[in-house]
Amino acid sequence: MIRLRLSNVIALLVLALPTLSCGTASAQSLKDRVGYTKLQSEFGGGLATGAGIRVGLVEADTDGSATVVSFMPNTGIADFTGKTFTNLRPNDAQTVTISGHATSVAQNFFGNSTSLSPGVTQVDVYEANDFVEFRQQFGTANNPETVQASVLNHSYIGFGLTTAEAIEINARLDYTVNRDNVTSVVALNNGVGAVPQLYGQSYNSIVVGRSDGQHSFGTTTISGVGRTKPDIVTPQGSTSMATPVVSSAAALLHSAAVANSMTDARNSETMKAIIMAGATKTEFPGWSNTTTRPLDTVFGAGELNIYNSYKILLGGEQAGSSTEPVMASSLRGWDYADSIDPLGSLFWNFEVTAGQEISEASILLTWNAQYGTSNFNNTLSLANMDMRFYNSTGGFLGTLLSSSLSTVDNVEHIYLKNLAAGTYTLAINSNISTSFGIAWNLVAVPEPTSLLLVGLVATLSVSVRRRERK
Repeated sequence: MIRLRLSNVIALLVLALPTLSCGTASAQSLKDRVGYTKLQSEFGGGLATGAGIRVGLVEADTDGSATVVSFMPNTGIADFTGKTFTNLRPNDAQTVTISGHATSVAQNFFGNSTSLSPGVTQVDVYEANDFVEFRQQFGTANNPETVQASVLNHSYIGFGLTTAEAIEINARLDYTVNRDNVTSVVALNNGVGAVPQLYGQSYNSIVVGRSDGQHSFGTTTISGVGRTKPDIVTPQGSTSMATPVVSSAAALLHSAAVANSMTDARNSETMKAIIMAGATKTEFPGWSNTTTRPLDTVFGAGELNIYNSYKILLGGEQAGSSTEPVMASSLRGWDYADSIDPLGSLFWNFEVTAGQEISEASILLTWNAQYGTSNFNNTLSLANMDMRFYNSTGGFLGTLLSSSLSTVDNVEHIYLKNLAAGTYTLAINSNISTSFGIAWNLVAVPEPTSLLLVGLVATLSVSVRRRERK
């Protein structure tokens, strides 16, 4: 069979764009912004580093020559000391050279001084066209090759494809994510415009934009039409560099899951839920979602915050109950299940004690698109899952507070603020059995009246002490 050569449809995001992450000051500023500095301060030497996690870097050719292909990072720089790079591009007559784009992306992903996961040492490097054609087996009846990496980064886009070609390419990556439990992180284009055909419209990847909103966004136009992208954003000067920051966070979380024997957290659905549930919205005053649109149309779930996601992970796995829960779940946590009864629901209860309130509650449910089980096929199977959040203080499922009921997305997201003390219940259901990951971040703070009383007591104490000194 003759395969379609895709060399003219893979496009880079980097041309003439700044790479803000390469300087020490900007790297530190980024770490502050996404919660890494706070996390490092709290955990010190006990913080996971990505050690032991194999990652994959998929890079487009920056040369454009018929005889030279440039996609490898500069492995000789100090930021990559101690790391092993495996070139997975098939051997041919072309000369392989270094790509500045690949070097900068790699620094953001696993650089010793610039990334969130400096402990990563095993890196598989793919050239994007070869990844699609030879590794993903595009245009054949074969299954995609198995991916050994836990995290794959794609800082490029593709265009000029027919609808059928784009659907197959995206479906093959979705199949790979689901089969191999790989966290796939992909970039949108820079500048506003339509969501790119290649990988930005995939289901099972994490699709990344920029915190300044200068990226393509909106809804998908192929396969499942009307899904909102991006999934999440990070504060970088180009989408090429924003994407590996999310990949780096994923590698850190994978290594923390290994260290804490949390195997289920490494499933692709769970990891995506943990990352997206930890995202913050305060940077975006106009952030909004609706009952049928889970994510903001520009900023997705919000800005990456590795501190929140790490805390969610450490909150532990907490299984849902098919009946009213006997015990409350912790205010941060997650769950993974390989099936759900389509005739029932699963529930989690949360207790907010007197004197406290929930300043914000972020809950993220995600599940994978399926393209065959043991063998790939190009026919989509996708569950329709729903999520609801109740005030159960006066009785189980007493008052519905919020719901996420998209019929096209494979994420549901509930975000609430200022929940008073009481009992709350999260409920999910599905029209067919499917595996899923769910994560939540409920931030408890002293309620305002309690803060006022504390301040009053402190003031009175000072007054008494002052009188005693006279």
